Amino acid sequence: MNTKQLELRVANLDCEHDAAAIERGLQGFPGIAELKIYPKSAKVAITYDPASTKPEAVKEKLESLGFPPQKGMEMAEQPKPWRNPKVLTSVASGVFLLIGWLLGLAGVPAIFSTVVYIAAILIGGYYFGREAIEELIFEREIGIELLMSTAAVVATIMGLAGEGAMLVFLYSISEAAEGYTEEKTRAAIKALMDLAPKVALVRRGGVEREIPVQELEVGDVFIVKPGEAMATDGEILVGASSVNQAPVTGESVPVEKQPGDPVFAGSINGEGALEVRATKTFADNTISRIIHMVEEAQEKKGKSQRFIERFGARYSPAVLAIGILIAIVPPLFFSADWVTWITRATVFIVAAAPCALVISIPITLVASLGTGARQGVLIKGGVYVEELAKVKVVAMDKTGTLTRGEPEVTDVLLLRQDPDRLAASQQQLLALAAGIERRSGHPLAQAYRPACGGAGYSAV
Repeated sequence: MNTKQLELRVANLDCEHDAAAIERGLQGFPGIAELKIYPKSAKVAITYDPASTKPEAVKEKLESLGFPPQKGMEMAEQPKPWRNPKVLTSVASGVFLLIGWLLGLAGVPAIFSTVVYIAAILIGGYYFGREAIEELIFEREIGIELLMSTAAVVATIMGLAGEGAMLVFLYSISEAAEGYTEEKTRAAIKALMDLAPKVALVRRGGVEREIPVQELEVGDVFIVKPGEAMATDGEILVGASSVNQAPVTGESVPVEKQPGDPVFAGSINGEGALEVRATKTFADNTISRIIHMVEEAQEKKGKSQRFIERFGARYSPAVLAIGILIAIVPPLFFSADWVTWITRATVFIVAAAPCALVISIPITLVASLGTGARQGVLIKGGVYVEELAKVKVVAMDKTGTLTRGEPEVTDVLLLRQDPDRLAASQQQLLALAAGIERRSGHPLAQAYRPACGGAGYSAV
């Protein structure tokens, strides 16, 4: 079967539950041979048969599922809080909770405050309650959401609607904040995506015009002006310049490039205009491969995380089962008070819910990967973050790893040295050099001004 690849950035993909919803929605969709979802990168990778389906049909299906694809490969941003349904329902739940509490203080009949509390529970618990039901029905799993929903419902039935509303409100806040927290972990990928320009100046048929970088084809000739980044990997046809490859390779000193030399996507052109023939498409260039590696790394789970997930899958049902036993065994077999023991069972379920345990390791690993990438260190996955804890010695083999990676003047040697005026002569020479190079954009020229304290001759 002749298949093609389709990669889409989608909105509203924030967690494993969203990924499961996409999998269920696309299950059985005609023409899809393979589906891979990257929740931490908000990306859906699809292998499809072009004879059976079209990309437009897949995009329409994703939009109908509530995960609209973005234009190009731009990463979706979270909506403003006042436009986010989860935030709005959480705020509404908190408002109703406050109203119910004030009604109680005012001495209004309890039925009114109870109704308000129930409204707070229904509104605030809509999203995570729906997740709990879907997880139970479709995935046959008992998660944290089900524990919280059960505790809120039981508290309300027992006449503690205020406590149930408070629980729902607090948990809905965490659900509402999840997307914004996830967005911060994607900063590393966004930073990599920003290395390459969004458009390229291409010469086709003797006419120069700007096109999106995604439309670049192998063999296209594109022009790179001084100070611009390379749109994709290529080979220089015309021109000579120094190229700063630090964003891609980490090399601290710009590399002089001549016709016939290769250039990498995301590297920055220096002082001369270049004409470059594309040797890779945007989807297959150096930056795209690095982005894909980072995405794969963020999805990789360390040993600790896999253990916690296996433990959590058994722990949550166990907590619910123990809570049920606490509620029914003492009243049935020891004639204890039903209300007392159901209350204790509810408190146990809330206290024993493995929220902090389940999210602790994933959040730590994602934060480590994201922070490392923002600092220019690409770690291949959570497994390797854990292995770093065992490192005793680190050996550096590249200039720029421990330094700033910027050229600077370290010594000034004069052919004719007057011992009495050595310092003044050195400063004068630096000022002359800075004046000569003041309009140059070459990295070596830029090193003179800091060396002479920012002073320089306005004309030489």
